[in-house]
Amino acid sequence: MLKGSSSWDTLAQVYAGSRQVSADRLIEWPAQRTMAGDVQGKRVLDVGCGTGEKARYFAEAGALSVIGMDASAGFAQNWTEHAQCPNLEIFRGSFDALGTLQRIEGKMFDLIVSFQALMYARDLAGTIGSIAKLLVRNGDLVFSVPHPFRFAILRNEIEGWGHGFSYQRTGPYRYPSPWKAEVSLEHPMPRISDYLNAIASAGLRLTACQEPGVTQEIREVAPEKAEWMDRYVGIILFRAHKNG
Repeated sequence: MLKGSSSWDTLAQVYAGSRQVSADRLIEWPAQRTMAGDVQGKRVLDVGCGTGEKARYFAEAGALSVIGMDASAGFAQNWTEHAQCPNLEIFRGSFDALGTLQRIEGKMFDLIVSFQALMYARDLAGTIGSIAKLLVRNGDLVFSVPHPFRFAILRNEIEGWGHGFSYQRTGPYRYPSPWKAEVSLEHPMPRISDYLNAIASAGLRLTACQEPGVTQEIREVAPEKAEWMDRYVGIILFRAHKNG
């Protein structure tokens, strides 16, 4: 189901407990952190913050203020761990309603991040457009999503559609969660061009794109994660700038 539904409410703690030796911790987070850059003195919004760990990192790395939001009630129990962080606030809210959320009404941000969440947007271009309106001039959006090739490969394995046919089918698709196979996830399947066009239509300028791969160190430390990445590609990251 779409993020914020009972699927993520069920998966939240399974996901949280799986991250000690995970592709996220070994590959995704280092790339996300690098792409976000120096947050010293910045006002940061984390859209789809999950457990809040990454939002807290930015708060402790010198951000002036950090607001995290996530639609899933399943992650809320993790947020109490961050209560003692004075420049961090986390609340429950959907990015499909960014323009109407009272907790961020009237606020503007120097940096907005969204990690592994925007593929759940019902209206990708509209959501990125709403995010762009919350950026100050010369602000930046940094987001990562599962690489679209991952789902082309996965759907070819499940449905036998062929990689090209699978890649071009952008409508919602239901598939077994990688953390708990009996729970299904469902969301649209944007292509790389859909993300790029959404950035452009929001009036943002793409400044960086990264597709992190597997290092030799990761092959030695976590060979099963390396094997998964070799098979499913992993993630893609974008950095987009709002001109002054």
